[in-house]
Amino acid sequence: MIALDVRRSAVIWLATLTAATLPFGAVASEAQDWLERMNKALSERSYDGTFFHTRGGRAESMRIVHRVRAGEVCERLLSLDGSGREFVRRGNEVSYVLPDQEMVLTEERPHSGGLLPTLPRIDKRQADLYEFSPVKKVRLMGRDARFIAMTPRDPFRYGYRVWIDARSHMPLKTELHDAKGEVLERIAFASLALMSSIPDEAFRLPAGSERFRRMHSRFIRAESGTGIRQVWTTARLPHGFRLTQQVEQTLPGTDRPVSHLVFSDGLASVSVFIGAAVTREAAQQQVGGPQQGAATTLVTVIDGKPAVVVGEVPLRTARMIASQLKAARSVAPDEPRRAANPLNSSAPAAAAAPAP
Repeated sequence: MIALDVRRSAVIWLATLTAATLPFGAVASEAQDWLERMNKALSERSYDGTFFHTRGGRAESMRIVHRVRAGEVCERLLSLDGSGREFVRRGNEVSYVLPDQEMVLTEERPHSGGLLPTLPRIDKRQADLYEFSPVKKVRLMGRDARFIAMTPRDPFRYGYRVWIDARSHMPLKTELHDAKGEVLERIAFASLALMSSIPDEAFRLPAGSERFRRMHSRFIRAESGTGIRQVWTTARLPHGFRLTQQVEQTLPGTDRPVSHLVFSDGLASVSVFIGAAVTREAAQQQVGGPQQGAATTLVTVIDGKPAVVVGEVPLRTARMIASQLKAARSVAPDEPRRAANPLNSSAPAAAAAPAP
């Protein structure tokens, strides 16, 4: 499965000027309404489309096939360029087909989102984290569309631009920006068709992949009786972020399960893998995080253990989350889930100090 500085374009500047004459609540409410319609269309409709995904100065043409039938979601995302890689989702299981490595990696996603990247999914909390531009009527791909810009109120997240088809409510184009106004990632559809039915064959693994080696990643639930589970805690988080998932997960290349934590502000998310297969020396030598478009990867050490932090957030956000994590205690599988997950609280996160 979409921030601007003083060098904003004239269009955004005029939109911001217009917003000053309108009630803020009305501007945010209309923008959120259109984004909610888009999210509903993305999750509930069946469609087949091709698009260009641009990040880090590189463009890749891709195809997405999405079907909802009897409450089950199936998706296929495949590269139309040279790599031939594919991602196939059937319910909560996702298979990554990597022809260049002759490998199929399958993982379970208990709360799987869509395969399309860079698409903002909004709930009520975002009104405090982002400023919304007035919804603007535009034309794109020969269609009537609505344009919405979202600018973060702090440096811990990116900004978005979204173009939504007025009739189908499907996204036509999305852009993700950094604080300098530079486009980090862009999705632009070349074609998009709503489908009444899509056959099962559309979600089978490609021919020839049966000879590839298979690797599996799975989540280990606390109640499954698999042994002691490590619990992590944090003093504070970037404003708006909270822990949304803490599980034990098996990963290729690791001898034992790693702790997988997910932090989200409801839109941006950060995954932390503690105990991942990186040497401590490499982690200690890592100064920054490689940037591929909007995706930040930070290799570090958390409480003496090698860790990898990955997310579509600025590097300062990844660094702050990693620096605040500490091992709290270990719990037995039969302990109550709430006691084993003290971070998953409804209490608001403390305001964050500037990251170093």
